[in-house]
Amino acid sequence: MDAILHDLRYALRGLVRSPGFTLAVVATLALGIGANTTIFSVLDTLLLKPPAGVREPGRVVRVYFNRNFGEGVTFTGPSTSFPSYESLRDAAGFSATAAWFDAQLSLGHGANAKPIKVRGVTASYFPLLGVGPARGRFFSADEDRPGASPVAVVSHRYWLDQMGGDSAFARRTLTIGRFSYAVIGVALEGFTGADLDEPDAWLPLKTAAPDLNDVEALTSRNWFWVRALARLAPGRTIAAAEAMATLAERGAASASDRRRDTSTAVLLGPIQEARGPKMSGDARVALWIGAVALAVLLVACANVANLLLARGLRRRREMALRAGLGAGRARLVRQLLVESLVLAIAGGVAALLVALWGGAAVRAFLLPGLPARATLLDPRVLAFTAVVATLSGLLAGSAPAWQSSRTDVAESLRSGGRDVTTTRGRLRAALVATQMTLTIVLLFGAGLFVHSLRNAQTLDYGLDLDHVLEASVVAQSSGISRTDSPGGPNDPQSALYLRLLDRIRSNPAVASAAASVGEPYGWSHSTDLKASGRDSLPRVPSGGPYFNAVTSDFFGTVGTRIVRGRGITEADEPQNAPRVAVVGQTFARLVWTDRDPIGQCLYVNGNDSTCVQVVGVAADARSRSVTQDRTLFYYIPFGQHLVPPPINGLLIRTRGPARLAVGEVQRALQAAEPGLPYVHVESLADRVAPQWRSWQMGATMFTAFGLLALAIAALGLYAVTAYGVSQRTQEIGVRIALGAQRAHVVRLVVMQGVRAAALGAFLGMAAALALGHAVAALLLGVKPADGVSVVASVATLLAVSAVAAFVPARRAARIDPMQALRYE
Repeated sequence: MDAILHDLRYALRGLVRSPGFTLAVVATLALGIGANTTIFSVLDTLLLKPPAGVREPGRVVRVYFNRNFGEGVTFTGPSTSFPSYESLRDAAGFSATAAWFDAQLSLGHGANAKPIKVRGVTASYFPLLGVGPARGRFFSADEDRPGASPVAVVSHRYWLDQMGGDSAFARRTLTIGRFSYAVIGVALEGFTGADLDEPDAWLPLKTAAPDLNDVEALTSRNWFWVRALARLAPGRTIAAAEAMATLAERGAASASDRRRDTSTAVLLGPIQEARGPKMSGDARVALWIGAVALAVLLVACANVANLLLARGLRRRREMALRAGLGAGRARLVRQLLVESLVLAIAGGVAALLVALWGGAAVRAFLLPGLPARATLLDPRVLAFTAVVATLSGLLAGSAPAWQSSRTDVAESLRSGGRDVTTTRGRLRAALVATQMTLTIVLLFGAGLFVHSLRNAQTLDYGLDLDHVLEASVVAQSSGISRTDSPGGPNDPQSALYLRLLDRIRSNPAVASAAASVGEPYGWSHSTDLKASGRDSLPRVPSGGPYFNAVTSDFFGTVGTRIVRGRGITEADEPQNAPRVAVVGQTFARLVWTDRDPIGQCLYVNGNDSTCVQVVGVAADARSRSVTQDRTLFYYIPFGQHLVPPPINGLLIRTRGPARLAVGEVQRALQAAEPGLPYVHVESLADRVAPQWRSWQMGATMFTAFGLLALAIAALGLYAVTAYGVSQRTQEIGVRIALGAQRAHVVRLVVMQGVRAAALGAFLGMAAALALGHAVAALLLGVKPADGVSVVASVATLLAVSAVAAFVPARRAARIDPMQALRYE
């Protein structure tokens, strides 16, 4: 121990005497380790760490349902009907089950209404997770039933921010939707339930059902709206519980309707939602970002190794003297490793500052639903940082320590410490090539994701994303039940939207507006359909045919072109008007391959006697998913739509950019009717933006880390080139004395650096192409061997390398031959 302390004191004294070197190494390690600390905190939250406060999280599972929709079409998802959830409660594999549903409801009514994020949960939700309240109590099973007195539990954040931390919270009520909820408890600080995002309040699911969905949703097996959790019974494995839950689900489905498909299988996944059973696209991109951060750390370690190797060469005389005085090679290696570990520990401490400074922004980008108060540097992250710092010190310091300890005493003393061998030069060149290899991989990955993001943003959506707003209101919060809305223009929900439509059309910021049954990037609806001249309709992977019932001006409002015929006009809206429809291009092409679609007949909703005549063909619109295949889609006038569903939203074209008009349109709609619940207004661009997230994440993080690696690699190349110039001072002086032009000297030094970068680029392209194939499923319209990304990444690397080598090259060109010949 005394020897280690002696080495530590010696290392500290030496590093203090070399502040420039110390600062460069610590800063380089801080960037590499800080990037990994930040990304680990994200991956730990997303994939590894259980939600806060959950007891025995390894026994808590999420329930998924694999359903067969016929003709080989299956879908696995977490949503199910409430009766289906109830069948799980009797499954022998579980000791407890719970269901929940997230919604944004209205807090208050009228001009002062605000949005509030609620989570409707069964009374078993909190006991299943094994948590207790911070204050007050949770609701009981007796309070979780239709018609019970409404009660609510608020989040700790909401209690502090919106209720001022009032200790008398039990006397407070919240008017949410149509009910006034008595606040009975406050959740633990940081508790978010089974999900990462934190609601403002938890409501009893059955009591709040009229606002969350509809009372009928508690008994219908056709409404898939709730998600389910379960706690495994003691001694039960996941496989056994899945089998028992599948039997219970199929048995209950068969008992309710003999014609119902009973092939549904129950699957169980970990409590961390991102892990699956099928890992989300965001989680897969986050894992790749973790690999990118590791590559940045390797670049940093290679750079530090080069700096340590250069420092070792300058200390060659010192090492020779110590060896001559009796220090063995192991003693020298230990001393040098202690120095590198001291630097790594200092880099780790600085990395925590880097993570605190930039980590919050990165986490907000990668985990936007995480509470603002979420701790970044918890003990797990601190332990990870300590381990990474130690490994980085050993990785960066081992090769330089081994090389620097290989000392020929007599030769080193004669040479005065100058490098007289080529071994270390080759090692330094190899380290530079390694940095360049890793950097080209990151730059290539950045190019792939930037290209994918650009493709997503420039797709032909068939909709004007930049000038259209979508406005919706939770009609149930006005006391309108889904069962009270049978469809048609006179049902209460549709009548509400039509009144709002009339009033918003006169707003100065609005160019046009229309009402719609369907929601862009929301629900799509279908019904029985036949087409003239066809015995059956073609099948496409995206399903359908889907329909939308719309008011006049719909196509002009949303920016969907009419490519043939006409759109839907005011004359089509009366119920006694001739029945007409507009079909999408794919519909027209696949259904009527050999004839003109204009004038053909559709027979809608099982009505084989009434011809709905096709009067127009509209351009295909990507209204469900960015990556969707073309779908079979048709449009009918809302006034002729006499069956559910009712109108679900307004589409509003603004005179300027839609995002700038959100506030004005929202205020106008909110003040349109007294007692109106909160009106949610959002641009179509913001509506579709979440579907760009994986490409945006990849483009942003690959680019940021690629540029960081490029900067570190450029600094490493600069340091190596500058050191090489100092070692070749006499040679360069002789060249100049013999008549070499200074431009020739600059070119000679720059080309040496560019050749090292070119070698790294050449070696890195194989790894880059392998990366392209590995992330191919995450790309959009980009080939794994994308030529543009290859050229851009190589050109960027070579250009930056040339600039990094040019600075020491200019210094070399200014060498005075007389001084160079006297240089020691």
